[in-house]
Amino acid sequence: MPPEPRAPQTPQTPKASSSRPSRLKGAACATLLLTGLLISGAATTVAYLSHPLGPWDHQAYDHIHLFGTIGLTCALITAPITALAVARRWLRPWWLVPCVVLTAAAWGRVTLFLPAR
Repeated sequence: MPPEPRAPQTPQTPKASSSRPSRLKGAACATLLLTGLLISGAATTVAYLSHPLGPWDHQAYDHIHLFGTIGLTCALITAPITALAVARRWLRPWWLVPCVVLTAAAWGRVTLFLPAR
């Protein structure tokens, strides 16, 4: 009996084999960035929603400054991660937008929109 003919094997393309690690890196970066942006957004929102009762309310001023600084710090920590992930094409460029918006909002609350004592 003659041997059965084998089906032709298709060679695996390099794009298909490198797609999975790239997606895993993108998912890991997206999870990390989403966590950082949520923390930054929450702290910045608390800073904007806090209003001192008057010039004597030093605790409110301190809380506004604290939460604005936390929001700015988290936004500045996520900025290089976002830039790296976008440059490596693990994530799409629209990921830069929330990072820039939150950084500007937190910076504005700490500097420009900080209530006067």
